[in-house]
Amino acid sequence: MTSLNEIPARTETVELEPLREDKKKIFEDILKYFETNQSGYIKVPTGWGKTFLSKHIMKKYYDEGKFVLFLVSKNNLLLSQTYYNRKKNQPLFPNSALLSSERRVDRKELAATLRALGQKKGEGFVLFASLQTVLGKQSAEIKDLILKFTDLVIVDEIHNFINNRGNDFLNEFGERTKILGMTATPFQGVVGNVKFVDEIAGDMREIYAKTLPECILDNELAPLKYTIAESSEDIFEIFDFEKGLGELDKQDLFLDCSTPDRLKKVIRRTQLAKDVYDSMVIQRHAKTLVFCAPVRKRVYGAGGDDKEINAFHAKLASSIFNGDISAKKFEKDIEPVLPVDFKNYTSEGKFRDAVFISSELPKDEQNTILAAFREMGKPPYVLCTVGMLIEGFDFPGLETLILLRPTLSMRLFEQQVGRVTRLSPISGKQQGNIFEISDSIDSLYQRFGEGVFSGEKVDQVQMLQPEIRLEELFSEGDAARAIEEGKIEIKKVELGLRGKGKGAKVTEVPVRLPPTAIRAKYFSRLLALTEEKDVGAFEREKRELMRAALKFRVRELRDAEELAELSANINKLKREAYEDRRLGDVSRQHKPKVFGEVEWLLKLQALNSLKYEGGHLSLPEKNRILKTMGFEPDFRKIDSHRLKCLKLGSAQKTIPELVKVLGFVSRLSSSETYQFLDKKKKEQWKRELLPAVYWGFCFIEDSPELKELFESTEWDRRVKNIIRQK
Repeated sequence: MTSLNEIPARTETVELEPLREDKKKIFEDILKYFETNQSGYIKVPTGWGKTFLSKHIMKKYYDEGKFVLFLVSKNNLLLSQTYYNRKKNQPLFPNSALLSSERRVDRKELAATLRALGQKKGEGFVLFASLQTVLGKQSAEIKDLILKFTDLVIVDEIHNFINNRGNDFLNEFGERTKILGMTATPFQGVVGNVKFVDEIAGDMREIYAKTLPECILDNELAPLKYTIAESSEDIFEIFDFEKGLGELDKQDLFLDCSTPDRLKKVIRRTQLAKDVYDSMVIQRHAKTLVFCAPVRKRVYGAGGDDKEINAFHAKLASSIFNGDISAKKFEKDIEPVLPVDFKNYTSEGKFRDAVFISSELPKDEQNTILAAFREMGKPPYVLCTVGMLIEGFDFPGLETLILLRPTLSMRLFEQQVGRVTRLSPISGKQQGNIFEISDSIDSLYQRFGEGVFSGEKVDQVQMLQPEIRLEELFSEGDAARAIEEGKIEIKKVELGLRGKGKGAKVTEVPVRLPPTAIRAKYFSRLLALTEEKDVGAFEREKRELMRAALKFRVRELRDAEELAELSANINKLKREAYEDRRLGDVSRQHKPKVFGEVEWLLKLQALNSLKYEGGHLSLPEKNRILKTMGFEPDFRKIDSHRLKCLKLGSAQKTIPELVKVLGFVSRLSSSETYQFLDKKKKEQWKRELLPAVYWGFCFIEDSPELKELFESTEWDRRVKNIIRQK
């Protein structure tokens, strides 16, 4: 790279394939947005082409002689892919530089170039940089020059910049610098502690969004088949819960391989993935990516007395897929001994059918593995990894994904799914296939009992169910139509008893979304825990039950039937609570009311989903659902039915009363006021006023005042934080 002062007037042009007509419109909308705004982001699924769109935006600024910064966080692979023109094996932009930990650049020369850039107008320049390198001590001068002269910052995977050093860096730019974020998942964190891209800056707004189902319906992404295979293992016996439900505060669970028995269970679970693969993947030379789980404790009987094995599960999975290890053999071994030397290569030095990749491997070897994996029709066909390749791994030819790691992060889950949704004319891929191995989570309710009422642990526990994650993944856009047209398939699979392997008998059962039966099952567990308790005012239990009630949806008559049965059970518990002689005066006063309020809120939520999400249903179908839920079968009266639920279940009988109380909650929940309430007042406030938050949520569309209140990020965050407190 030479100094700008030494660069003659540029004659070469940047060649890019033209944008499709629909993306041209988005391109123009983004440019128009930045005429009056400083920062914004687009939200589109992985594989949609956001990086390609960003190259056209870069070119626009570049051709106008402006300075563009393309910024990523901890993703040198993505940075390099964007910097280079693969076809010509040279930088995409002639006047550009790549600054990352893997690309050593003379920082003094780069600083001189940037200084000259600020003095010499009309010469476009693009700097592709890693956030961590820009913020490093050796790049202090470069950082200052970037902040001074940058016209446009494009941040790929901007969700990695939420409330951290990246957030702070973006807020250092002056008003003249435009900031465009791109993401498939505009949030970060696990259930109970999720932060959004909008929080990066006050004027950070969504410019454009498109959902995964919409992209599949528009043939921009491949059709998707998601298959769930249930293992016979108890999740408590497979994963490490040493810190109890606190383990759910992280994005991943850790495997526990610390004893021979637990290691056998892990091998059985991984073998199930191999059996499903052998039975259902017809094209054996299709490329398959396996996401494995991290291991916290030392692996038993492998790698020496004290030596831990890095990326153990990825190595174990590759050995199982290669047939080196089988669950059947290990069942007979009292002291199972694994191969100390997990191998990626045959004795002739060629890749085996299944290999692993990990950060401990030299960079050259990692690149060699990835290059070989991308080559169609040749081994390796199966690539096993733990945390690598979740973001920024661009391989349209990937046909199959196997998930062996339960995650509590929807962002991580969506990124994983996005690995197989890219279209590939080269491989001729007809659809992306995903297989997830899921475990029984019933033991978590049995072992931790009331502990599931702490914070948002109920939501975290249920996130371990694939159906719950899939419901959230397909909650936006026209997912129902994509499912009806067969472009999205969700199945459960059971392997027959007549043997395993290729050609084994496979039974597939469609999975319904919303997963009402699963939600009802775990909702009933919360009801049972509440029913067993005989002390207190039950305010915490009521909040959790009310919050869970708002997650139900009615899409068809069967959903209504399951909710009607659940509602009848709640009503039964309410009647029994009036006669419960175990209860003291306080509990006798509150427990029946808790069940009564939850019952009517559940019915209200069913009516809400019918009103706002029931456009696919005919009028007779809607009336049958109303009758099933115990209401007059006349859809014209649905709003009067909703108000009836509010009147019978809530302390506030009308919407104006709700508005008044929630306005009071808003004022009271401010830090200036809440901190001065004594403990007794706080408990009284939570018990008597906070339930109005859940009722108010159901009437947002009926009241401009409630809509404005609930759309206030500050108020929403304040109230949520208070609700989460024990």
